[in-house]
Amino acid sequence: MGCCCGSGQRKAPPPQDIKNTINLLNLGVGGCGKTTFVKQMKIMHDVSWDEVEIANYKKIIKTNFINGTQDLISIAEKTGKVLSPENLEVAKSITTLKARNEEKITSELGNQLLQIWNDPVIQQIASHKENLVYIHLPYFFDNIERILAEDYTPSTEDILRCRQRTAGANSTPIWVDKNWFTFWDIGGQRPERSKWESVLNENNFAAILYFVASDEFDCADKDEEYEYTKFEMSKMIFREMLTSNLIAKDAPVILFMNRSDLFEDRWKTTEGPESFRATFPDFQGESSKDALNFLIQYFLEILREDYPKNNPIISHTTCALDTRTMLVVWRSVREYVMKEALKELGLLGGL
Repeated sequence: MGCCCGSGQRKAPPPQDIKNTINLLNLGVGGCGKTTFVKQMKIMHDVSWDEVEIANYKKIIKTNFINGTQDLISIAEKTGKVLSPENLEVAKSITTLKARNEEKITSELGNQLLQIWNDPVIQQIASHKENLVYIHLPYFFDNIERILAEDYTPSTEDILRCRQRTAGANSTPIWVDKNWFTFWDIGGQRPERSKWESVLNENNFAAILYFVASDEFDCADKDEEYEYTKFEMSKMIFREMLTSNLIAKDAPVILFMNRSDLFEDRWKTTEGPESFRATFPDFQGESSKDALNFLIQYFLEILREDYPKNNPIISHTTCALDTRTMLVVWRSVREYVMKEALKELGLLGGL
């Protein structure tokens, strides 16, 4: 994809106010794709990245290279895998770097990162993306020459794929047709989830968008917050949210079983289906589609329990990186949210 810029001149939207704003809240544990979804909303609606955002993404991509490589080296150490002898000193040097303190990735550092990246042990670890924080390192290393160029400007694809940790609550207003849609994105890591309650109490949300990383169905929680897998933790938080008093009883909840592309990649291996069936002994299907549908139903089991609310809930299988398919999903979500809003106002019968 090309550089990040809007397409053509458009009529300026009206000022945003409470009457023309629809608030949507993105929730989910860290790495589920909710921030990528907001980026897609900007891309779909030709919202330009300003100079500050582009400069920030350049820094984020730099830290992705360094932190991502450090993550791979750490996994190798924890699992007892040893890098090639000629790479040991280089790896030790890289682990001492503080990414945020590096002004740029010099050609020397770039060559060192590439040297570690091409180590057979690192390549083997990187092939299991479900265990990684920086899942798009292969893409960035494939484009490292372009990214290290002096005149580098992040492309749309670069921005979509870079990993940025969300801190606090961020809101992104986007004019869509006749309304401002404000997408609220709150960090999903353990320290950030304490902020969900205050954001929910202080704002009126037309819908809750809950994101789940489908490919992490058997992955351990890196924060070691619980003994459960990251997927089980996500389901537990989903249940707590629905059964709490934090969201209005009639607020629509839209479940995104996300990262379907990575799930499909796992399913194509021998290990993927075997691990899935070991994790979910009740699964009787055969295809990856069957498995993704199973995961959705697994999350929605709460509806068959003593469910105290009647929030409308719908679900989608998604790949937040795929602009074309996400546009179709977004149109469906927008239509659904608008219909529910009209019903709440008594303007749309009992549809």
